[in-house]
Amino acid sequence: MILVIDVGNTRLKWAWLTSTGLSDQQAVIHRDAKPGIWTAALFQSGRRASRVLVSNVAGPAMARLLTKYSKKAFRVVPEFVTATAEHNGLVNGYLDARLLGADRWLSLIAAWTRARSALCVVDAGTAVKIDSVDAGGHHLGGLIVPGIHMMREVLMSRTSDIARAADLSTPSLAGVLANNTIGAVSRGAVFALAGMADRVAETIEQATGVRPKLFVTGGDAGMITGLMRTKGEVVPDLVLQGLAVLATEPRIPAPAS
Repeated sequence: MILVIDVGNTRLKWAWLTSTGLSDQQAVIHRDAKPGIWTAALFQSGRRASRVLVSNVAGPAMARLLTKYSKKAFRVVPEFVTATAEHNGLVNGYLDARLLGADRWLSLIAAWTRARSALCVVDAGTAVKIDSVDAGGHHLGGLIVPGIHMMREVLMSRTSDIARAADLSTPSLAGVLANNTIGAVSRGAVFALAGMADRVAETIEQATGVRPKLFVTGGDAGMITGLMRTKGEVVPDLVLQGLAVLATEPRIPAPAS
């Protein structure tokens, strides 16, 4: 049994890979939470992992914690994924392949494995990341912008009038546009991200002559797809699916301590 873990900036997601496939994704918030709150669900479930594969964008302290608990619970050293120059026909478009985020690379591996065609991945989390691949498997690059909640936080903390009006607002869902400040801020962020995702998909189609298959993942995927013109497939566990693909291959070397 293999444990696959996706550590984002805010949430930690995991699933178990067995002979029957990948289990449903589970998730906890790790940001600003004491380790015991999320480690119990992950390492004290009664299951035993023969391998642990991890995508981690939460920094070295999180990597050390996961290594500590994995050794204690399973006597297994986690395998931390980093992007490579190529995988099974998928070619990394970064000038230095190692600098592409592990989560982005794994999402592309999962999407490419599913589609084997031109594609676009929108990962709507704390940050929103968009990556595209052409029909030949070449990564065309990507974009990174603040996510919905980060946009809201910036407006609330870096403005006076907007923040004050938002505090006095009564949230309302009436109409397409908002009739109160807090709603205007929230909907503005969603519209901005949905519009960007649409524009990227359209630009890729214009540049390559092929309409990319769209995959949307991340905690805010549903909010964005609801406003997009481009229809895509929502896949909540795309990073974990990428880890599952790698789990069928030779082991990832452990990082130097």
